[in-house]
Amino acid sequence: MKPSLNRLALTPPTDQEIRELCQIINETLGFKYTLQKKYLITNRLNKRLSELGIEHYQAYLTLLRQEPLERDFFCELVTTNVTKFYRETIQFELLAEKLLPQLAETKKGTKKMRCWSAGCSSGEEAYSIAITCRETLGTDWDIKVLATDINSAQLKIGSAGIYSTEKVDSVPKKWRAKYFLPHQSEHHFQITPQLRKDVIFRLANLMDINSLPATVHLDFIMCRNVFIYLSKEARAQILDHFYSRLNAGGYLLLGHSESIDPDFRHYWLPLGKSIYRKR
Repeated sequence: MKPSLNRLALTPPTDQEIRELCQIINETLGFKYTLQKKYLITNRLNKRLSELGIEHYQAYLTLLRQEPLERDFFCELVTTNVTKFYRETIQFELLAEKLLPQLAETKKGTKKMRCWSAGCSSGEEAYSIAITCRETLGTDWDIKVLATDINSAQLKIGSAGIYSTEKVDSVPKKWRAKYFLPHQSEHHFQITPQLRKDVIFRLANLMDINSLPATVHLDFIMCRNVFIYLSKEARAQILDHFYSRLNAGGYLLLGHSESIDPDFRHYWLPLGKSIYRKR
């Protein structure tokens, strides 16, 4: 029988235990966590250890090594999920005014647009991409946005498509009325069924090229505010993954504070701040 939460005396982790936890995160996700993340890790994990009735971090480390599902949940707990509709708006404006029209010129025969929101969190970015594609290309296009993340709880939120009024406020009014419906929960809205069909949510680790079917190829990828957490080696591995997934001439959009290392520029043509085209 597990001890009650209020009786559990949790022993603080040693620096070595934090280093071992960071090693698991870094090996699984390609992050570059160090001992400097001690406060974040303990702040996220103390409640989890209490829920499990575990008093020592060493015992939790043993559990992580034995139980893949707990390791996945651990990675969910210690990663940050910050997003909003139309975050870094200038990229969506460029997408609508330049990138999508250029891509459309090469695809008139099929009228298919395939996009990837990599590290989509709770789905606001993916739906923002879908709306931008619909408004730019029109209703006769076959549009699909692949939305992936390592956090299953966040993916469930995105799949449900239910967001608070506060979150929806960042959507331009003309599109809010078109793509959002009042929800039965007070002060909430739901994405329209038509738009939800355009977005496919899937659990995937960017470090694992096999987490997506080999047949998946994209016209552009939006992966923003992910690279800032990654080691150089992990960025290189993921860039190779993206390169193999993009169609010829496809685009990669990173976060405003991110860029591709000069070592890889011969594969990518810079088009502006944090925007690249597959050479």
